[in-house]
Amino acid sequence: MKIKEFELTTIQENAFIYETHLRNVNRRRELWKSETKEKIKHTLEAVKKNFPKINWSVHVLDSKTNFETITLKISDSPSGISDSSPVKGKVRQYVKKGAAMGFSQMISGKIRVWFKFPFVEDIQETEEPVKNLVIIEPTYVAENLIAGYVQQFLSDITAYESNI
Repeated sequence: MKIKEFELTTIQENAFIYETHLRNVNRRRELWKSETKEKIKHTLEAVKKNFPKINWSVHVLDSKTNFETITLKISDSPSGISDSSPVKGKVRQYVKKGAAMGFSQMISGKIRVWFKFPFVEDIQETEEPVKNLVIIEPTYVAENLIAGYVQQFLSDITAYESNI
């Protein structure tokens, strides 16, 4: 069976595109290890330090190499809602699960920025789905970009909590 010249050219073009994609994945992963991960962590730690009245913490979830996440999570807190009739002498206090934002490495090495909204278990019927904000190249990650996403996160969760 003879492959036509046109088909060989098309295969060659697609093979080049695929090889380029694989090189880009490796480049992005190396950049995450050498710069991006620390830049995100350092910036989120600075935000946490500068705004201590918000009870939040920075977590690095790195049990899967090349599939890591750095989160800024607002701590769980009392919701202010409780049962009015105690069971066995105890009044149940409902807990509000804190909101979070994350910077997650994707399989492609790109970074997904996302938000998770607060949630009061056993009070709210459904938990709001995670809001995927953007997918970016690691080369675009800078302190001012991270700070802008934190600003948007706070704005969005404030608006959300004002309307529930």
